[in-house]
Amino acid sequence: MSRKPLLLEKWDFIVLLGESGGGKGTLVQNILRYWLPDLWTASMGEIFRKKAKEDPELKELTEKGILVGNEKATEIFREFALKNTPGLIDGYPRNRGQAIDLIRFAKENDWRILVVDINCRIETIIARLLARQRADDNLNIVYKRHTAHKELHPAVMEEIKTRPDLFDVIALDGNHHSEIVFTSFLLSVLRLVDMLYFYDMSDIKTTFAVHDDETTINPAINRWVCGFLQSIQRKLNTKK
Repeated sequence: MSRKPLLLEKWDFIVLLGESGGGKGTLVQNILRYWLPDLWTASMGEIFRKKAKEDPELKELTEKGILVGNEKATEIFREFALKNTPGLIDGYPRNRGQAIDLIRFAKENDWRILVVDINCRIETIIARLLARQRADDNLNIVYKRHTAHKELHPAVMEEIKTRPDLFDVIALDGNHHSEIVFTSFLLSVLRLVDMLYFYDMSDIKTTFAVHDDETTINPAINRWVCGFLQSIQRKLNTKK
């Protein structure tokens, strides 16, 4: 099993929750671009679509927008998570049964997991999905996935929030521009950082600078905060 130092000496893994089109993929891109360029990441949807090329039954499920069974989804999650730590996966858990298994998995492996929950209006989701023009993004499938998410997701978060000993939770509004969403994410991460790291900032190296082609301050904020987080991580890694 590959293992790198914990994220900020705290998290073994990140799970990213929310609907397709809600901004999960863009958030992952920004995490890799600004903060954790070497983080192992995967999307459950992409894994399913890749495996569907060799599995007719799985291909039919993905094309119809039907959720893959718990046993298969859990098997895929566990396989990726154990091989890629710390890492991030998008799209797991999706129902109460999977959430309970995630709790069991975290306890078995003595892990602490950062859960990022992105909420987004259906109007925003439809606009984004129609723009990307993927085969499984027709309106019928979009509404089917949206209905399933509304029915199943509350139970997922209910289970996760009962275990503050295993999870930290960040809730994001995915309706905003991706840079603004990422700023909200980073500020939430900062709130969860151990205060001990703030007492001695003499060797923290990070620069605040707005580029000429930028029309908002958010990219500069994001670079600055990520520089701070990376400096903390380097200090922690050096001490080990």
